[in-house]
Parts: sequence; structure tokens; C-alpha cells
Amino acid sequence: MESNLAPISVARQLVQRDLFYFTPRMLGDLFTLPRDRVYRLVARLKREGLVAEVEKGKYLLLGLEPERALSNPLFIASHLVTPAYVSYWSALHFYGFTEQVPLTVFVATTKKKRPVSFQGFRFRFVTVHPSKFFGYRRETLDGLPFLIADEAKSIVDSLDQPRYAGGIVEVAGALRAALAVVEVSTLIEYANRMGSKSLGSRLGYLLAKLSHPSEGLIRSAGPVKLDPARHREGHYDRRWRVVVNVPEAEWQSLGVG
Repeated sequence: MESNLAPISVARQLVQRDLFYFTPRMLGDLFTLPRDRVYRLVARLKREGLVAEVEKGKYLLLGLEPERALSNPLFIASHLVTPAYVSYWSALHFYGFTEQVPLTVFVATTKKKRPVSFQGFRFRFVTVHPSKFFGYRRETLDGLPFLIADEAKSIVDSLDQPRYAGGIVEVAGALRAALAVVEVSTLIEYANRMGSKSLGSRLGYLLAKLSHPSEGLIRSAGPVKLDPARHREGHYDRRWRVVVNVPEAEWQSLGVG
């Protein structure tokens, strides 16, 4: 059977099945091959430049244009673990909500996975509760598919964990840019669905700062640090129950103040 499995034919079949990231066991199950033949097939795929080993025993399908795949970190990122989608700072940059180019690609997943370095890129996996795993879609870049948070979810994810999006000031600037294309009602719907009252308080405070309404947004019952990574120092906003632990000068530098 192996003689009928030319590497190029195998690569095409994997593309048809959206199997861009696979293990030898998956390959064996797919083509009904014993272990020894699977590893010979993988070796042939590697020799012909059709796949690359990203982690021990885990392979990325490069296809007929390997340089296109290897230069596309978003494509690589959303195939390193399943289920997963690109989010946080990486999604904010993809949509043009920030000019800062993150050196790490951030990926939301319900699994626990260690960071991966491959081809000069670093991938960080943020484990989220299954109830927060929504609001993403399939996109393509240079003809290669990947999953990414939609515009509103990229903001909400970033407010949920600002440390993966450059910090709260960076997220506030992204929110300001996003409001040109994202409905406030969608942000509120997503924030409430996330089930985090701290997130609701942060979003409500920032929407008020940007002169946008926030009816129906669930807020925290107790004090919440606007930036979770900073000390609890700053004035207290009673409406949103937020400790504003960010100097005013930082807001003004982004045009948010």
C-alpha cells in the first residue's frame, strides 16, 4: 500500500482534510498503515520538504510552497493544538487595532500546552475555560487557513487577560480603534457571556472614558484593579468599582484621556 502513497499525494489528501498538523499515529490511522511504514512515509515527506517537525513526533504540513507556510505564524499557531484560535495581542495587530508588533503569537485554547519555538517564532498558549471559547472564525492569509478571534472577541479576551495583550493601556488604545468597526452591544454581549465581572468593570470604565454607553454590562461587586499586573494604587471609580492604577499621562499618550 505504501507504494501507492506518493508523498505529494499524501500532502494533497491532508490538505483536503484540513490536517495541517499531525502525528505519525494520525497518519497511520488515516491511511491504515503499520508503524514501520508510517515512519518511512514521514521520512519521505520530510525529505521532499512537504512537512516539518515542530515538536517531537508532531509535524506541520507545508505543502507545495513550504516558504509560504513557514513565514505565516498565524497559520502555524492555530494548528499547534486543538481546539485553538489566535487572540490577544496577535489578533489586535491582525485587525490593525494596535501598531505594536508582538514578538510572540498568542493562542487561546482549552488545553494546557507549553510555549513552542519554531522557525524563529514563539507561540504562547493561554488556557481558557470552555465557556470562554467562542467568538472566533476562519480566516486565510496568503491562501493558508487559521482560526482567529473576531474583532469584538479580540478586545474582550484582551480585557480578560491584559498581560497577553501588552497591558491595559495598550488594550484601551485597541478598544478606541475597534469602536470604529465593532458594535458596543456585541462587546457587552461577549463580556457578559465570559462570566467575569472584573472584565465587565474594566470594559465599562473604558467605555465611559471613551464616551460610549454601556447599558446591560455586568460589573464587579467589589474593587477591581484596572490593570491586574500593577499595584493597587490610584483613585477609585465608584460606578464601575475600579481602582484606576494607571497614571493619567499614559492615557493621554494614547489619546484616551
